[in-house]
Amino acid sequence: MTGLLDARGCLTAAGLDAMEAAAAGQAPPELARHLSECQRCQDRLLARARDTPGGKRGPRPTPRQLVLRTTLVLGIILAAMAALMATLLWLRSPQQ
Repeated sequence: MTGLLDARGCLTAAGLDAMEAAAAGQAPPELARHLSECQRCQDRLLARARDTPGGKRGPRPTPRQLVLRTTLVLGIILAAMAALMATLLWLRSPQQ
């Protein structure tokens, strides 16, 4: 494990690379044990995953897109409420 852990026992860049390259459940036991106990190394590994192209969720929506989405959701809610009110009025009306 030389080169995978630094003097403090935390993962080096090579150690983080080894963790990322390992298949699920196949990481070197010493590194996995350390990672399970060290919040700093967990944060570093998660930050690397977030900053890589495969770890991103996509571009953030623009303010205009957020307004349009919010307007759409509110419109759907208002339409559903109107349909509910129409149904209630129809049910309350005297049957012929």
